[in-house]
Amino acid sequence: MASISVVVPIYKVEKYLDRCIISILNQSYNDFELILVDDGSPDNCGKICDEYAKKDTRIHVIHQENRGLSAARNAGIDWAFKNSSSKWITFIDSDDWIDIRFLEELHNAAIQLNVDISICDYIRTKGEAKIAKKPFLYEKYNVEDFYVRQRIVATIACAKLYKKDCFNEIRYPVGKLHEDEFTTYLVLFNSRQIAFVNAPLYLYFINYDSIMQSQWNIRRLDALEAFETQLVFFKQNGYNKAYVRVADAYIQGVSYNLNKIKQNGISWIIKEKYRIKFIREVLKLRKQINIKISTYPALYNEFFPKFMYLYWFSKTLINKMKRKK
Repeated sequence: MASISVVVPIYKVEKYLDRCIISILNQSYNDFELILVDDGSPDNCGKICDEYAKKDTRIHVIHQENRGLSAARNAGIDWAFKNSSSKWITFIDSDDWIDIRFLEELHNAAIQLNVDISICDYIRTKGEAKIAKKPFLYEKYNVEDFYVRQRIVATIACAKLYKKDCFNEIRYPVGKLHEDEFTTYLVLFNSRQIAFVNAPLYLYFINYDSIMQSQWNIRRLDALEAFETQLVFFKQNGYNKAYVRVADAYIQGVSYNLNKIKQNGISWIIKEKYRIKFIREVLKLRKQINIKISTYPALYNEFFPKFMYLYWFSKTLINKMKRKK
């Protein structure tokens, strides 16, 4: 049986699917199986998957009703546990692609440094990208140090090779956006150390048709919920540096989303509900870490709106008069 299970969730990527699949099949490391999960795609993605499966016995296709990215990844994980003796698992999004050395380098790094998870860098691109052909450096990191240093790289589900056992009890949250923020930190912090291949072997395609590139909507607030769960986890387990790092990400996220809430046609009641909740949470964090509200424009406007300027001005005058007395 294959050593590595490669899971590709697929939905409405007919234009890009060939590029993704071919980049996997052309890997320099051949001991893998490819699990294509057709998440009820309404275009020809399902047919494309079936055609590839006829040509290559390493490919297994799952067809299911559309339930979202998390459910598709979970289906691939479940299949790998039930039907495969693979030791490793990796996730590749179907509009992205990988360098020919992706599996080989991540596998070598994990084996040589004796870790359960290896990670590589990635490139965001709108088209083709070339990666220099040279030997890559493998580095071992304490998980918290790496998380603080490269939180985005650490958080995305892709660009990683995991021991399959890392997912014995962990699955992605069905129905949530920003599913990586809910999940990857749990997988990483179950391991003490990770390997990092300092090369962009994963190519992240900026797809303007994807959910994350589409217009803002209220579901984007899932990211803030994910940050809140991370804050609880890091505080309970004594990961103080990670706590501060995520607190900053949370505050930036609150600032960004408050601004978006104002710009979009959301009812006053819902706006007030979220505004009060977020300000309350930020005030709690402000007591625990050193932050300046003035560095977050949307937050500053919420804490000190224009109608409050007169109040603060009068307070200043009163204090000056008290000092003169």
